[in-house]
Amino acid sequence: MTVINSILNFIFPPRCIFCGKLLGVKADISICPGCYVNIPFINRPIPFYGFLDGIICVCEYSGIIKDAIIRYKFYNKSSYFRTFARLMSQRIKTETAGQKFDLIISVPLYKKKKAKRGYNQSYLISKFLSRELGIPEASYCLSRIRDTASQSLLSKDKRQANVYGAFRVNHARLVAGRNIILVDDVLTTGSTLNECCRALKDAGAEKVLGAVIASGRKF
Repeated sequence: MTVINSILNFIFPPRCIFCGKLLGVKADISICPGCYVNIPFINRPIPFYGFLDGIICVCEYSGIIKDAIIRYKFYNKSSYFRTFARLMSQRIKTETAGQKFDLIISVPLYKKKKAKRGYNQSYLISKFLSRELGIPEASYCLSRIRDTASQSLLSKDKRQANVYGAFRVNHARLVAGRNIILVDDVLTTGSTLNECCRALKDAGAEKVLGAVIASGRKF
């Protein structure tokens, strides 16, 4: 923990994002020991079929993780991004040891949805993850050019069609030949991540690794 983080924790004592328990000033993640043992971690490789070169998923989308993500996305708990990013960075460091990545990019929201929510939950994680891993954050390279229906409201067979052509690479020269970590919050069918990856690879990206907090898929 850095001196700055210690000072901030002293001024603004951290609380567990799951139960609200007050934590000590030396806490480097806002999770109490009692809740940590109840996190539904995924401790096995995740298969993925599509354009992605792999997927890193920290948890199952269930229990306390599911409740926290819902609060994070829909109930203005934007401060949770630090905790989610730290959980993700720990897993990425473990699973990509020895691999080199050039950029971190988040899945973009359409401008109207971002304005309504007030923030892009995936970008907040991506930005903090960049600092944790020492990899440049480049979400400005990818934009969502078409509004789409919420994926959660669609059947599996309609999700890919819903997002097809919805993303555009803004700076192809910056992604060409690069190894990229593509960040999102939740993986369900993988249609959104897959379509973002397709756009990045069409622009010349060498390798794209997906990284998510949780997945509702059964593997």
